[in-house]
Amino acid sequence: MVELEAALVLLESFTISLLACLLILPAYIKKAKQVGITGQDIHKLGSPAIAECGGIILVLAYMVGLFFSIPFNDEVLNIEVVGTAATVLLTSFIGFVDDIFETRWRMKVLTPLLGGVPLAVMRLGRTTILTPFGVLDFAALGLIGAVLFYAIILPFAVTASANAINMFAGLNGQEAGSSLIMALALLFLTVRLNKTIGYIILIPFIGALLAFLYFNRYPSRVFPGDVGTFGMGAVIACVAILADLERAAVIMFIPYFINAVLFFIGKLKKEPPPREGKMNQDGTLPAPSMWSLRSLILRAHPMKEKSAVSIILMIVAIFAVAGMLAYGT
Repeated sequence: MVELEAALVLLESFTISLLACLLILPAYIKKAKQVGITGQDIHKLGSPAIAECGGIILVLAYMVGLFFSIPFNDEVLNIEVVGTAATVLLTSFIGFVDDIFETRWRMKVLTPLLGGVPLAVMRLGRTTILTPFGVLDFAALGLIGAVLFYAIILPFAVTASANAINMFAGLNGQEAGSSLIMALALLFLTVRLNKTIGYIILIPFIGALLAFLYFNRYPSRVFPGDVGTFGMGAVIACVAILADLERAAVIMFIPYFINAVLFFIGKLKKEPPPREGKMNQDGTLPAPSMWSLRSLILRAHPMKEKSAVSIILMIVAIFAVAGMLAYGT
């Protein structure tokens, strides 16, 4: 009976997040266009104006569903739930500030470190990380190890995850779709390994993501903005750290890591990222430089936006499966 009640609570948190996003987002899209919170979809004919910063609604819907579970959890779980909410909200707020003021990319990379503070507090007393190469215990380094772990490693996990997803953006449904794939893979592991905090965090997130993707998929009616991509990354980071799924997350983020390395090389060479290039005359996507995963794919085989997104999501899915297999079959 207890398991049935827990399942019903999770189902309700999923449904609440899903419906909240489905019901609020259309009104937000309409209002955003009225007040000029828009961005051009340069990969469409005429570069239409699309509602921006829709990630605000994604995060809001997620919070509603996440907090719904609090009365049904024990005290230990609730500390981690509230800490996760603090991490996601703080990181998303930093993304929102970037959306408004368009900060330089160096600031964008560093400021999400602040979002890792609540996550570091929640991990007090636990200094191990499960990597693809084995378990790392920072306690073995004494005080230096503790400072390194809580002041650098954990905040860096949040900023790395947030920025990786943000750099992976640019096409309709790409960032939300790839985050959904990783969230589903992590959900499978949390259920299989009985990591309760993991699926409590993930289930309402998946509900909100599904609803958001309905409006963000091709042809997109809303963009997430940095507030959305940073929020997505923060959720993935919290699950990886709190549910001890760092090994899976590292493997799943390999395509993002490759994309980020190429992105920074392009920035240093002062070559424009692909999102700045308008659609080609034949409807295929541009590849003005080779400094992104998308550009490498498009240079190998020019294609239209919908096909490119499908290929990219397929690559993400392959590494998501690899991350799951890292814990055995």
